[in-house]
Order: sequence, then structure tokens, then C-alpha cells
Amino acid sequence: MPKVEESTNKRSSDTEERRLGMAGQLPDFDPFIRLSNKLIEGWMAVSTEMLEFGRSRLDQNIEMGKAMAQSTSLREAMDVQARYTRSIMQDYISEANKIADLSTRSLLDGISSLQSAPRRAEQRTHAAE
Repeated sequence: MPKVEESTNKRSSDTEERRLGMAGQLPDFDPFIRLSNKLIEGWMAVSTEMLEFGRSRLDQNIEMGKAMAQSTSLREAMDVQARYTRSIMQDYISEANKIADLSTRSLLDGISSLQSAPRRAEQRTHAAE
């Protein structure tokens, strides 16, 4: 009977060693956490920009409504509408460029943080040695 107990003890200690060995080999999630933080920061910047643009557009819409209400002729109302349409198109194009720039910058920052992760891990390995 002692041989069965030794065999059982040996198997349980082998399992314990494997479990402990695998715990030391867990993947490093730090780069992915940094990546997600960078992406969240970027999307917060995009969201803030979009909210500010919406607020600005609302203010300009109110001003345009007031200008239309104060126009004295059809010709003047058409001129106000034409100026407003030109300005709104320029604003939307400018805002689209800003959002594209912010989004691209956010993505590139995230990728660069992910690419620098192997270098940081290598530096930590050398420091530990």
C-alpha cells in the first residue's frame, strides 16, 4: 500500500508544480491595459470635440434664425441663408478633419504604446538579471 500513496503524492506534487510553473508564465497584460487607456483617452477627446461642435452649431443656428427673422426682404433672407450655408459647410469640413486627426492620433498613440511593450519587457528582464 505505501506505493499507492507515494504514487498519489507524487502526482499531486507534479500537478502543484505545473500549476505554480504556469502561474509564473502568465501573459503580461500591461501593454493591452496601456493600449486601452490610450484609446479611451483618444475617444474621450473625440467625444468632447463633437459635443463642443454640437454646442457651437446650436448657437450658430439660433443666431441664423434671429438674422432670418430680422431680414426685411426675401433677397436679404436668401443672402443670410447663403452665408449660413457656406459657413456651415466649411465648419463641417473643418470638424471632420479635426475628428479624423484626433482619431488617427489616438490610434497611433495606442499602437506605439503596444509596440514599445516588448522593449519595456526586455528592459525589465535585463534589470532583473
